[in-house]
Amino acid sequence: MLWTGRIESNVKPFTTFLDESGLMKMRNALLAILVLGIVGAVALTPTHAAPLPGLAIYARTDKSSYIPGDSGTLFITVRNQGTSAFTVKNITVTYPWKSFITDHWDGNFTDASINQALATGQTVNKQYTFTVPSDGRVASDLFEATISISVGTSEPSPSGTYTSSTASIQYAAATYQPVGLATSALSIVEIALLGVVVVMLALVWMGIYKLPKK
Repeated sequence: MLWTGRIESNVKPFTTFLDESGLMKMRNALLAILVLGIVGAVALTPTHAAPLPGLAIYARTDKSSYIPGDSGTLFITVRNQGTSAFTVKNITVTYPWKSFITDHWDGNFTDASINQALATGQTVNKQYTFTVPSDGRVASDLFEATISISVGTSEPSPSGTYTSSTASIQYAAATYQPVGLATSALSIVEIALLGVVVVMLALVWMGIYKLPKK
């Protein structure tokens, strides 16, 4: 006897399974990329350490102003004005004329030889000499700039932190008087007049010397 009925099946075509599997893998890959991007952005975001409470920085220069080529001294005092002790590890100074010259940076340094503990009310006093450059780094006629100062401490644990401050410095550009025609002519006239005076004095002296003696 021949069966003429229909057989129903719940099996989906192979292509349908393939499409759903591919879409699922694509979604998982996009999700993984998104998560990695967020984690990378958080890791690469720079963190700025907060200044240490109670740490005060006082800084000044030994002169009110400088000209190119002048030498000076920077005085720095670090004081504990808080209620908790801390240790000063280093002091970094950056002058306004900092620049990369040939193969090195010039105009900044770090004093890493401090490592001094400060109780409440105690201070660290440092002084550093400097020379104002005589090149184009200080080419303005009258310029007031700032010296950047950063103090590193061991607290808070474990990595410590940095506290920043500034000091003012003012310098003027050196002035040069070019030698012109008028200046040269004036010098020649002065030399000529000096020669005439010398000759006249010589003649007067000779005349006095030849006077008959009584």
